[in-house]
Amino acid sequence: MRAGDLTSGSARLHESWKKLRAHWEATQLSWQDTVAREFDENYIAALEPQIIATLERMKTLTGVLTSAQHECER
Repeated sequence: MRAGDLTSGSARLHESWKKLRAHWEATQLSWQDTVAREFDENYIAALEPQIIATLERMKTLTGVLTSAQHECER
């Protein structure tokens, strides 16, 4: 990953989030009590909007950095 390149980090974050969700969904098949619901609400569900916002900001920042790089190369 070169300096200013957020694409690979963003892709890794997205893939890690998908894996976490898949493992959590598999876990929920056998863990369905109050503690599981609280864990889902407090951790998994709470992370999702943060992950989505982070990915969106990384995409925006990637565009800004790319534009800045093009400007510097002129």
